[in-house]
Amino acid sequence: MKNKLITLLFMLPGVLCFTLLFLYPMGYTFMLSIQKSEIPWEFTFEHYTNYLTSAEGWRILSLSFSLALFPTILIILVSIPFSLLIRKKLKGHRFYRLLMILPMMVPSLISTLGLMLLFNTNGWFNLFLLDVLKVSEPLSVNYTMKGLIIYYAWLHFPYTAISTLVAVEGMDRQAESAASVCGASPLQVFRHITLPLVMPGILSGSIMTFLLCFGTFSVPLIAGGEYRPIAVQVYTQTAVFNDWSKGSALAIIMAVIQVLLMMIYLKISRKRVVK
Repeated sequence: MKNKLITLLFMLPGVLCFTLLFLYPMGYTFMLSIQKSEIPWEFTFEHYTNYLTSAEGWRILSLSFSLALFPTILIILVSIPFSLLIRKKLKGHRFYRLLMILPMMVPSLISTLGLMLLFNTNGWFNLFLLDVLKVSEPLSVNYTMKGLIIYYAWLHFPYTAISTLVAVEGMDRQAESAASVCGASPLQVFRHITLPLVMPGILSGSIMTFLLCFGTFSVPLIAGGEYRPIAVQVYTQTAVFNDWSKGSALAIIMAVIQVLLMMIYLKISRKRVVK
């Protein structure tokens, strides 16, 4: 009895923090989401049904998923060769590691403004295309879908890259050497040995990247133009239109999707561990 009481006392600060910082805000947000916009204390699910049954709602969800999926794929494609290159301890590899975590050290707002200046019509990127490569006209990047994918990839690159690098450096390289000795080509070694061994690291980093991309707010707010995913819609409904009920419904939908994605990832990871 005494031990249980001591355990409860130790758990009490954590339980209080969890209740005040997570359960209460989520519960209050859900209550607002089922409250009519113009009539307080009259409840309805119309904000959910209106959003999930409208073409505009599905367009926003599709846009949010696209802005999460494509940068994640791009980051994975860059992280794998980058990690394999860094593990060889090339000259200046410490500098490359610093580059890898640089987006985490620079605030996202500053990074986005810098990228917008870089890819502006008169920015260095387009000056290089026009003056060096003799391209006929500047490439439009800002306020486009491809621009957002580039900005998202830059901002969230470290999360997948670090976990991939940790997996690459932690794997047993004797397995690769044994496969090479047995006559496997470098591509076969990568396909059948390296990639399966580092896959848990890639998956854990990519799901984190996907969730962060899905909830990214500041980048599409200032560089999205007409592309305004669900995180920006939550801000627009609450701060611009002062419709907290509709904004709360969008926030709950967003939270549910992120929790479901995390549960799917945990289920997949558990299956891989069991195998």
